[in-house]
Amino acid sequence: MAESAEKTEAVATRKQIRDALLGKKHDALTEPLTLFDVEIELHQPSFESMLDARDEDSMKKRMIDMIIKYAYVPGTDDPVFEAADEATILQWPFGDDLYRLQMAITKMTGINIGEAEEELRADPLDD
Repeated sequence: MAESAEKTEAVATRKQIRDALLGKKHDALTEPLTLFDVEIELHQPSFESMLDARDEDSMKKRMIDMIIKYAYVPGTDDPVFEAADEATILQWPFGDDLYRLQMAITKMTGINIGEAEEELRADPLDD
C-alpha cells in the first residue's frame, strides 16, 4: 500500500512538472540596446529558431537572420527589420555598435558567435 502511495505522489509530481514546463508560454528574455543612436530591443530566440540556425551553413546569414528576426521596437512585439533589409544591414560600418549587438546576441543565446565560427572552421582531425 505504501508503494502505491509513493507512485501516486510521483505521478502528481510528474504532472506538476509537465504542467509547469508545457502548460504555459514562457517569456523570452529581452535586452535593450542602442544601435547607431537608436534604441531597439532584442528578444530571445526560441529553441526551434536556434536549431534552425544550426542548419544554416553561412555564418553571415545566421547573424543577419538573428538581427532581422529578433530586433524589436522597445516594449512591443513589432519587429524593426524585415528580410528586404538584409542588403542594407550588411553595409553598416562594423564598429562598436555592431560589436555591442553581437555581444547582446551572445548574451541572449548563450552562444559566442566568434567561437562558434572558429569551431565550424576547425579541422576535426586537429584534436
